[in-house]
Amino acid sequence: MDITTLQYFLAVAKTGSFSRASVVLGMAQPSLSRQIRKLEIELQNELFYRHGRGVTLTDAGEHLRATAETVMSLLGQVERDLVEAGSMPRRAVTLGVPPSIGATLCSPVALRYAEAAPESRLRIREGFSSTLSDWIEEGTLDVAVMYDTARDRNLNAAPLLLEDLFLIQNIAMASEAEVQLEDLRNLPIVAPAPENGLRRVVDRAAALGGFSLNVVMEVDSVPALRQLAGAGVGAAILPFGAVHREVRMGRLSARRIACSDMRALLVAATPLNRPISSSARLLLRIIHSEALNFVSKGVLRGTVDCNFNTARQDPHTDVDLNEEE
Repeated sequence: MDITTLQYFLAVAKTGSFSRASVVLGMAQPSLSRQIRKLEIELQNELFYRHGRGVTLTDAGEHLRATAETVMSLLGQVERDLVEAGSMPRRAVTLGVPPSIGATLCSPVALRYAEAAPESRLRIREGFSSTLSDWIEEGTLDVAVMYDTARDRNLNAAPLLLEDLFLIQNIAMASEAEVQLEDLRNLPIVAPAPENGLRRVVDRAAALGGFSLNVVMEVDSVPALRQLAGAGVGAAILPFGAVHREVRMGRLSARRIACSDMRALLVAATPLNRPISSSARLLLRIIHSEALNFVSKGVLRGTVDCNFNTARQDPHTDVDLNEEE
């Protein structure tokens, strides 16, 4: 039994299928099946129940999975420690951001990180919160700035900001008045798909108000939502940071929705089941600092100093976003 064989085993356990695991691993299915069978013979235990829908773990398989995940986590930490100690080339740190704040946050964070850690390389990927959550679990991301993590039990979420949400409309519909929740009852709305983090917040607030939103179009693109709102197809509901440039240039109207339920928790998330590197810690501190900076400038709008009950911290990660750089 070696590390590669354990990786094969974990891939089959995660996908529940030899065929899907072979695609993920980039190897032929018969070869993968032989490797797993050799492992079962070596351990003198069946690790999987084979059936028409795929495979499920036996009791022995469950035990091996727990042990293998611990081993892989420890090996990953050894590698990260060596990287941080400078005995290996620095690995890239990968950050995920949602489209609503990506254009605002990415450049200043990237510039500060490059200045603070010139020997490290930062990668930035954009995706909606549901996608970012999946990427963190898969190990694709080290850190993600995302919304609405109440359902994501495998993430360690450090609160950044409880963002107010704004009704985004054509400038001709501009008004100084705040929007009440009831004002949204019959209003045509353009919105992302229901699994999107912001959409879940908005749908939940409307449901608490006793109605469902009149969504006339679903678009998983913040630039498209801005364009559709500007064209009068429907109003969008977004944080101010997603439209601050358009509002400043007089292209869109943004009115705050005066409803305590119509707010989105913005967090910096890391994997709960993997140790965090010092490079990722540095990135977290920079993100926190830049978020506060944008709040002070009015680009991001919401509540910073409050008790976020949805945040979860893992004592093993010991992340302190207020730690001095």
